[in-house]
Amino acid sequence: MNPIELYQSFYCIYRERNLTKAGKILGLSQPALSLHLQSLEQHRKEILFLRTSRDLVPTEAAKRLYVQVAGPIEELERMEGQIHPKEKSKYLRIGSAREWFQEKILPKLSKFGESFHVKFGHPVDLLEALSKKEIDLAIANQKLNVPGISFEELYAENFVFVASKNLSLDLNFPFRMESKPKPELLKQWMEEQHWFVYSEDFAIVRRFWKVNFESRPKLKKYSVLPNLHDIKRAMEMGQGVSVLPNYLLGKKSSLYTNEKDCKTFENQLYLTYRVGERFSLEDHIQRLISWI
Repeated sequence: MNPIELYQSFYCIYRERNLTKAGKILGLSQPALSLHLQSLEQHRKEILFLRTSRDLVPTEAAKRLYVQVAGPIEELERMEGQIHPKEKSKYLRIGSAREWFQEKILPKLSKFGESFHVKFGHPVDLLEALSKKEIDLAIANQKLNVPGISFEELYAENFVFVASKNLSLDLNFPFRMESKPKPELLKQWMEEQHWFVYSEDFAIVRRFWKVNFESRPKLKKYSVLPNLHDIKRAMEMGQGVSVLPNYLLGKKSSLYTNEKDCKTFENQLYLTYRVGERFSLEDHIQRLISWI
């Protein structure tokens, strides 16, 4: 049996972790694909997968082999995609963070009457769905090392310090002074405030603290809301501080923002898709780029 065919079968099995799913992609029956795997294991004299009741679990040997074969196979797929491109997709299946999609993409999609299916989630979940072909495009805010997935820069979010209107009217509000507040006093004041944060690890706040104070935040009071829209709404109805992307604020927002005394920071978003499939998604990609 041709070893190259065996490696192609291994590559697909590794990606799918399931013989039936991999067989459908390769056009092979499950017994035939199982024979390919057994032949490769005999050829290499090592076990590549452990069988469970549901899926195949790659061994350390399989992980090492995948690193070796993934690049060459994906390059061949990319070349083949240029010679015999897939039919362009008419139905958009996209993954994204909920807030960014609702602010930047949904209004345009609805206006143009596009047919679409959306999956919301964190980068790890979205890239896994992309690898499993559950979606065709994903907007991710992390550039992770995922075999078979291409990344290109799409949009840079700009995060700014925000405070509720009631708090900004307080006599002790540090930005009411004519002179810029001293960093140490400002840090102490901020540590005393009620923060609205996205997650328990303070990921966004930690970025803000790093660029402004070169230290880690020691917040004394905070509430966790894993949705930026909810954080904005909570601050408009109550009293507190946070860090939000400026595209979320708009001209009608009642929240106080300060980009003069508090340094902002950018968070890069990436457009991701499977290697070799950009041509079939070109119309959707160009439309997304024009909308933002």
